[in-house]
Amino acid sequence: MASSQHLFHLVTQVHRARKAAISRQAELLKKYELTPLDWAILLSIHHDPGRSQASVARSIGRAPSNVRNPIEILEERGLIQRGPDEVDRRANTTILSLNGSSLVEKLLPAFEAVDQALLEGLSEKDQQELERLLRAILENGRR
Repeated sequence: MASSQHLFHLVTQVHRARKAAISRQAELLKKYELTPLDWAILLSIHHDPGRSQASVARSIGRAPSNVRNPIEILEERGLIQRGPDEVDRRANTTILSLNGSSLVEKLLPAFEAVDQALLEGLSEKDQQELERLLRAILENGRR
């Protein structure tokens, strides 16, 4: 059995590799005047069009008040559209505009390539096992 110190050293190295990947992705976003938070919002809406602003916030681990301003800016830039929720008129739904959808489709392959480079050499089964183990570690950290 590996020592916990050895495992956590390895986790730290993986974290550094992921930070380097995020840095490469952030450089790409700068070319389009987007922040990592903007990208997370766009991806959340891309994956679940019509979701409320609060749902977008929850999906990216942020408070609704923390995404209000970025969503307004993305709307002003013509990347998303907001409208009243048909069920709850107090809430706004969000969808990508044609420009927003085109931008996500353009950037997504580059982001996926960076992520896949970190997983290179791992089979689908290995990736699923890695995800299971990482989720267990996260859950343990929340206790």
